[in-house]
Amino acid sequence: MSFVSLPFLALMAVVWTAYWALRDRRAQNVLLVAASAVFYGWIHPWFVLLMLFSAVLDYSAARSMAADPARKGRWMAVSLAGNLGLLGAFKYFDWFSTNVAHALSSVGLHADPFTLGLLLPAGISFYTFQTLSYTIDVYRGRLQARTDMLDVLVYVGFFPQLVAGPIERADRLLPQVEQPRVFSWDATRSGLSLALWGAVKKVCVADLLAPQVAQIFLVEEPSFWMWFAACWAFGVQIYADFSGYTDIARGTARMLGFELVDNFDRPYRAASTPEFWRRWHISLSTWVGDYVYTPLLRTGRPGPLRTLGAIAVTFLLIGLWHGASWNFVLLGTWHAGWMAFYTFATPLVPARVRAHPVAWFTGLLFHTVVVLQPTALLFRERSVERILQHLGQIGQPSTEEELIAATLVASMAVLGSIPLTLGHLVEDHVLPRVEGTIWMLPVQTTWWSLAAVAIFIGYRDVSEDFIYFEF
Repeated sequence: MSFVSLPFLALMAVVWTAYWALRDRRAQNVLLVAASAVFYGWIHPWFVLLMLFSAVLDYSAARSMAADPARKGRWMAVSLAGNLGLLGAFKYFDWFSTNVAHALSSVGLHADPFTLGLLLPAGISFYTFQTLSYTIDVYRGRLQARTDMLDVLVYVGFFPQLVAGPIERADRLLPQVEQPRVFSWDATRSGLSLALWGAVKKVCVADLLAPQVAQIFLVEEPSFWMWFAACWAFGVQIYADFSGYTDIARGTARMLGFELVDNFDRPYRAASTPEFWRRWHISLSTWVGDYVYTPLLRTGRPGPLRTLGAIAVTFLLIGLWHGASWNFVLLGTWHAGWMAFYTFATPLVPARVRAHPVAWFTGLLFHTVVVLQPTALLFRERSVERILQHLGQIGQPSTEEELIAATLVASMAVLGSIPLTLGHLVEDHVLPRVEGTIWMLPVQTTWWSLAAVAIFIGYRDVSEDFIYFEF
């Protein structure tokens, strides 16, 4: 079920009304579990069984760790095997099997790939990482195993952030699940405003750019400037799409008395790869930082090689987390290389030089063009052959028609950037002045009206799915 659809509006209206009519926290949690099952199983009801399996597995594993601390390592292994096994079967098995068969065939050994042909459940990578963080924290002694299965079900399957995050940690979301929620008109209005802003990003920016980007990548041999402009537009599209989902998730959760972590902090202002990952998909980057990168650094002898190895493994995981495809392996490798470069090169530049505005702007321009433009190509184009073909167009002349097409797509990207920039300006300079004053409600209601009109005008019957639904 998409956030920008009439079924979701109806579901949210019914859940919000019934939720706050209930006085008991447990009754509210039962309603949230039921709503999550409807939301996640709207198209494929059996998806709910997979999510339920992960929740029950990790609830049981955590309880077993608490009951038998001497064998908690075994129960942690059960949790890892169950969750990663499920993820591997649905997301990676067919890709791995096909590549093994191709590798054997390349050396003269005929092999037919054995594939399962399973449909990839939406958001499986998100809730797998989320539920794993619960058992890992229990194993590390940072979190107490919960005894109430209902609370764990709400934590794993909370429908606003179930399909595309943010990836919530148990120590942050579970306490909110376990505490009584108090209705607040201020939180409801704030949540509605945030959700509408996310819908505007999705409908009026991401879905507006998506067909233009797709048209370029459907061209048999797009020129360098065509695919370069398409990558720029795709960068705007994916940010509006993914951050739009996050805003709707955070807004609807706030209307239900929950506060979710912010997943974005203006990532395109980053002047380096480490800074970019502190600003983009924050819940994923902090997850792999805490559970992969930092443990790798702590094992063995410290030094540059250890750091390089930890970076390589971490970003290979980030690449494969996005999908079972070689373009995502290249994506992870690309960012691993730049992460290593900035990690070792930045300390060599004097701090006063790095702090200079000219140096910051130069770094921003370099990172945007040299690092993020190829990132968009590696993300958007799934075929390695096509990626190499596009890269081979660098330096080749473009026809007048190709330059016109590139200019039109680039203009669309600029047009799509305008509301996103205005949103940041309002957040920085308007909201701080009106919050807590008599002007706040008029500003909010005016925004609701403008957002509703914009969504009505921009909405298309064949709307695009959120990009990160497939992960």
